[in-house]
Amino acid sequence: MTCRCALLAVILSSLAVCGCAAAVADRSVAVAGAVAPSVVRVQITLRYDKGEEPEAGQGGTRYFPDLVREERPFELRGFVVSPTQVVAPDPMIHPRFVEAVAVRQGDDVVKARLAAYAVARNLMVLELERPLKVARPLVFDGRRSPPFFAVWAFTEDGVWTLKAASLSVDANVDADGRRWFSSAAARSLVTDESGKAVGIPMDNELPDDGSWMGSPLDQPLITADQMAARLAALQAHLGQTFARVTLHFRSPPNKERGSGFRSSRDEDDENTTEQNAVGVLLEGGKVLILANLRPKVTARLERIDVHPVQGEAVTARFAASLADYGALLATLDKPLGKPAPLATAPIRANRLVALGAAEIRLHGEGWTLYLEHRRISGFDLGWREHVYPEVPRKEKDIFLFDDAMRLVALPIARREKSSQDRSSSRDKKLTAAADLAVVLADVAKNADTHNVPLSEESQSRLAWLGVELQALNRELARANKVADLTKDGETGGLVSYVYPDSPAAKAGVEAGWILLRLQAEGEPKPIEVKVRDEPDRGPFPWDRLDELPEQYYDRIPAPWPNVENFLTRTLTDLGYGTKFKAEFFRDGKAVTKDFEVVQGPPHYEAAPRYKSQTLGITVRDITYELRRYLQKKDDEPGVVISKVEPGSKASVAGIKPFEVITHVNDKPVMNVKDFEAATAKQDELKVSVKRMTRGRVVKIKMGGAAAAPAQPPAGEPPAGAEKPPAEEKPAADTPPAAESSPKKDPKPRAEDKPVP
Repeated sequence: MTCRCALLAVILSSLAVCGCAAAVADRSVAVAGAVAPSVVRVQITLRYDKGEEPEAGQGGTRYFPDLVREERPFELRGFVVSPTQVVAPDPMIHPRFVEAVAVRQGDDVVKARLAAYAVARNLMVLELERPLKVARPLVFDGRRSPPFFAVWAFTEDGVWTLKAASLSVDANVDADGRRWFSSAAARSLVTDESGKAVGIPMDNELPDDGSWMGSPLDQPLITADQMAARLAALQAHLGQTFARVTLHFRSPPNKERGSGFRSSRDEDDENTTEQNAVGVLLEGGKVLILANLRPKVTARLERIDVHPVQGEAVTARFAASLADYGALLATLDKPLGKPAPLATAPIRANRLVALGAAEIRLHGEGWTLYLEHRRISGFDLGWREHVYPEVPRKEKDIFLFDDAMRLVALPIARREKSSQDRSSSRDKKLTAAADLAVVLADVAKNADTHNVPLSEESQSRLAWLGVELQALNRELARANKVADLTKDGETGGLVSYVYPDSPAAKAGVEAGWILLRLQAEGEPKPIEVKVRDEPDRGPFPWDRLDELPEQYYDRIPAPWPNVENFLTRTLTDLGYGTKFKAEFFRDGKAVTKDFEVVQGPPHYEAAPRYKSQTLGITVRDITYELRRYLQKKDDEPGVVISKVEPGSKASVAGIKPFEVITHVNDKPVMNVKDFEAATAKQDELKVSVKRMTRGRVVKIKMGGAAAAPAQPPAGEPPAGAEKPPAEEKPAADTPPAAESSPKKDPKPRAEDKPVP
């Protein structure tokens, strides 16, 4: 009996709920019928402009090209508020993409034009060419009491459909004390239960003061003509406060012979000799240059030219790179334009406000400027709890300005120091100018002292740990029991060699240890070590160098590995003096060592060099990694030949790139200064040359043609001394250079080309 009573209670309760729901449904149908004559379709016919597909500030962007191709308009719900006026959500479509605007009700279509915008609401007002035939303008009464209903319309199943539902709201209070109601009534008409219009919120926040109630025409509006005048004033303002900046760089070091460390995204930056960027003029004769340069690129910076919209360019001097933002500061050599004021109020105050927006596109020595209005629809919490505005198309170079021409937000990248985050640091994010103003108020505190221009001599210097690493793979990782610590061999590096007196050697690191990751001071994210396998080029063809035509000399890859790799580049970018921990794995357990980033000794690319114009060769000091490769002790003499000019005396004499000159006229040369002194003011040179372990002597007449090289007999053991055997005699007078040069085939054979 008890169970039956309980079941009966549940059934009766369900019937009561159903009855209540039916009553609400009936009222919803009545509300929809009452306002149906006031709901219309706003149709915007779109077009391409300069080959670009149409875009909007809100919604629809992804399918806009489909609409153009299918020859149908973009549609918005609209509400008739006077015989010739309709309000609708503000889509923020640039006029260049708009072919026509019309308002439709049934079969009645009327042309319309944009007449006004709400100052701080997501709403626009359209002026009709004539009244719609059967439309009934809404009459608003903001004093009505709940319950409220929301009415909206959209295309469903290919049919324009009107919907009404009971309006439910949630109360909200944020930490700043702001109060509002949130609802699903965005872009909807709100009525009472009789269908009387109460207001048109046009977004999902209803202020608790009731300011959303009443006719939208009573809200603060800015006319289309006023907006056009404001954008024209903004264009003039930009011409005085913004400029195109050209950054000039030294040519990058020749990397043809080395592998170098780079990614496909870095390659353009590393090779660039000129880059254009947007510059914002600031107080104190400074210019903020929106260029996210890595230290390796900034090191080559030579000159900065600032080009105003009108007038001659002004040079500027590098002042600082911002540590946390992808921008640098420069000091103008003479006054230019006027400083751009930065908004310092919290960015949240600009929610839904119609802001001036400037999209700046640089192309070569010019720029294209598109002006429109934009609204901040919401905010994201990001890096260090900074608040970032949400604006559609924010990935574009959009700058936002308030009605006082203050810069509210600008597109700027967050600077990431570690190499593993390099690609993400290129992505610009719309950032509050108020946050940047705090940084610019104390540049000394917020500058990256490691990201600065350097001399040509020091630009290639690298930090080092003093280890050579071998890439892991799945088999090596599992054999060394580090598969779980290295993503099954995807990260980590096996220490194959430790240089004596290096930071690693002093810390007790040994060959066979596995370097897992780095934890740098000020970097919250651990840096996973990644080692790239060098391309399998096979052994260097030392025994075939004599077969190689001289026009291919510059294309020979270096025999030794390039010391610029993930580890040395990452440490260099972190900056000298930065403390970090290196996590190793040895003997079945993890070991952490403390280090400080220090500058490594000169390497091949950064070694001192000397070019002999007379001989036609460039020599460099033998650096630490070359001594390891060549198996030479520190006290052994020698300079390495880094370049041989085709047709030069050295080339005619048979000298090849990457050979080592140990003696000149029987005097040892320990470095390029010794070589320069030994070859100065000499009529004839006797040059001792080593190709790995095989030595030979060549004689070169400094005032005439070179002598033919003296080649050691086949099968002779490697020369142990630098002087030639006593029985070796100088070659006879050499014929003209053209006859002494190695014979060049008209079409080099495949086997003549360097091994890739």
